[in-house]
Amino acid sequence: MKKIVWLLLTVIVVGVLSGCLGQKDDASSSSGDTIRWFVDSEWYSKQWDEKNVALDKLITEETGLRIEFISGNAEKLGAMIASKDIPDVVTVWNIAPQRKVLENSGLVAPLDELIKEHAPNFDVPQSVIDWYSNEDGHLYGLPNYFYAEEQLESTENLPTHTSIVARKDFMEQLGIEPEDFSTKAGTIAALKKVKDAKLKYNGFDVIPAYYDLTNIMQFFGAPLEDKEGNYQEKIRTPEALESLLFLNELYREGLLPQDSLTLTEQQKEEKVNAGSVFSFTNSLITYEGLAAQDPKALYVAVGPIKGDAGNKMYFDPSPISGWTLTMIGENSKKKAEIIKLLEFLSTEEMVLNAQFGAKGYAWEPDEDGRVVYKEDYQKELEKDPTQARMKSGADSLPWLINWIYVMRASPEPKTPYDIAIAEKDAYFEQFSFYSLAFEATNTQGGTEEGSIQTKIDDYRSQMTAKMVMAKSSDEVKSLYDEMLEQEDKLGYDKLYEYKNKAFKEAKEKLGLEFAWPGNQ
Repeated sequence: MKKIVWLLLTVIVVGVLSGCLGQKDDASSSSGDTIRWFVDSEWYSKQWDEKNVALDKLITEETGLRIEFISGNAEKLGAMIASKDIPDVVTVWNIAPQRKVLENSGLVAPLDELIKEHAPNFDVPQSVIDWYSNEDGHLYGLPNYFYAEEQLESTENLPTHTSIVARKDFMEQLGIEPEDFSTKAGTIAALKKVKDAKLKYNGFDVIPAYYDLTNIMQFFGAPLEDKEGNYQEKIRTPEALESLLFLNELYREGLLPQDSLTLTEQQKEEKVNAGSVFSFTNSLITYEGLAAQDPKALYVAVGPIKGDAGNKMYFDPSPISGWTLTMIGENSKKKAEIIKLLEFLSTEEMVLNAQFGAKGYAWEPDEDGRVVYKEDYQKELEKDPTQARMKSGADSLPWLINWIYVMRASPEPKTPYDIAIAEKDAYFEQFSFYSLAFEATNTQGGTEEGSIQTKIDDYRSQMTAKMVMAKSSDEVKSLYDEMLEQEDKLGYDKLYEYKNKAFKEAKEKLGLEFAWPGNQ
């Protein structure tokens, strides 16, 4: 299954290409009413082109509207707010400080009122309404990638980026089994086999592991809520210290390289695609390039590694509450048309069109409702996937995507790589849990708590690196105690008070006594 961050990065490429190919066809050169839509992301550069992009053509034909996208940053949005010059539609990140400014200033329209008057059949999930309604009782924005609990079926699990995989071909070569990674000792023994074998691949020395703290803490069962129902940060649990001690042992044994702490996710992905990494955590790292060159070079799910307490695992899913909110400017003269457009774009079929490209051009549904790419489009994808997606409109309009629809209708995997990815995803998704209450603890930029969070995050990053590279387990423990003490000086108590208050209010809103599955 495609992951959201990859998806948004794809939008960058597609948007740039669309801009290059369609810049002669500007917003005034074709029929249809044009609405102005601001997106608070400078990388989003899509230009409307219903002559050459199948999705744009479909939307304009069905709604009579064309969209002039305007992208920018927080400063540009701030200037719009200050001048009260808000476009017809505006998309902001859901934790951006401008979101509340827009809602409380009268600059954006109450969607609930527009729905009642102009789109009475627009069925916005009640959980979306409950979560995003303003203190004044009105709903001002529609999220993307929101997982409405009432839309999920009991057999459906949530996507998660938490995972651990290993190269199947190397495992077979060295007699390593997936279950060897179910304990810390078994994992160390397996990685030592790789190190001792001095494996090489395409001239590269094979690195035993790239593991990160975020994943390991979840493997070990670090809870997000204490037994009294208070918010609990993973990094301040016994499981966090155990995770740091484990990573430090891997480092001291020569199984985890120092650059695991300094390389970006993209740089690690480059090493994975070069074939020089045996095992890694984090599902956002993909290896399609490696698999295309060597069909046997596939990664399979292993473990996950249990900690000493044998805690049951609960993995953070991809953010339940989504990423952005899309709003309608109060002064727009096309509010009725726009709320109907948002209703149209939120339908299951249009979500699939926005994800996979226009139906009829790119795909048709099979008898189970799953996407099947048309033969000609499949050939285009194989020849030039970026150009094919640009022409179909796939991945170019992510602002109202409902991933529940997407995961149900995604094409059946056919290639060995796609099958391996699907099997890996299904394996780790069984551990994910509905984490909406915990997402209320995110701090907003421009606030005192947000400033404290930034300082503490920067400091933690430095200290966790020191702990992983420490010379002994005793040094790890000493550094850990030092980290907690210094965080208190940076204002942790004030930050925790904010998070715990927001967490308890979210639980009350959701009707929960406890939100952590281990406490329920």
